[in-house]
Amino acid sequence: MDSINYPGQSGKLPVVTVVALVSFLFLITFTQNASAIADVRFLHLAPDAGPVNIWIDGRLIEQDLKFKENTGYVELSPGQHRVICKTKAGPNPQVLNSPFPFREDKEYTISVTGNREAGDFQLVFVIDNCPPARSLAQVKFTNAVQNSPPTDLSIKYGPTLYSDLAFRTSGGCQLIPPDNYLFRLSETESGDLITEKKVELKAGMRYNIFATRSQKGGNTDLISLKKPNAPEEVPKIFGVERSVLQVLGAGLIASLLILALGR
Repeated sequence: MDSINYPGQSGKLPVVTVVALVSFLFLITFTQNASAIADVRFLHLAPDAGPVNIWIDGRLIEQDLKFKENTGYVELSPGQHRVICKTKAGPNPQVLNSPFPFREDKEYTISVTGNREAGDFQLVFVIDNCPPARSLAQVKFTNAVQNSPPTDLSIKYGPTLYSDLAFRTSGGCQLIPPDNYLFRLSETESGDLITEKKVELKAGMRYNIFATRSQKGGNTDLISLKKPNAPEEVPKIFGVERSVLQVLGAGLIASLLILALGR
């Protein structure tokens, strides 16, 4: 049966209108979330290295980064990138050259660790992420003390959060109620106290804690890097959740294509 065309109607949507609608719905439905990136920062924990310069894929990220200093996060596309760290002090600068496969939606702290004079100079890659928590604080710990025996990190009058962590090793995420705490770092085998530090933990925040020590038998310190870590809002477009639009958009695209190509 022939289709009925009413006055002023062609029986088909204009091609420009169909293309515009399909393109708009395609972008809503199939484009990737803008957060599909990797975030990378650097922390200098090599006491005898002096200031260092850092590059990623040949791009200078930080110049003259000093011991115990850290950078902000730098956004990278997911995939393999080459990290280069070069010392500046002394007659024989050392260069660390490390390719690394960064994953999307992950945050990394790259620590410059070790003893340059002893030939033990390395980059340590740590994933910072913890599952979001609105009412609790979260902690991750890394032992970056050169030649350290296995260590424990505990809370005074509270639990031991991490046990038997050797040099250049990290522990997982720990959920802790927000409050003021005295963190204690001690030797695992003897229980001897190495150092302690007061840290205020706030709800919805993540604390990446690194233990380090200055050269020639200096003091050990706990460095705490914090970042908001509360749950994110569900992405919405025009007040509608993205997942709902993806389902509706796929159906509308199919219907418009059938209508545009139909007789």
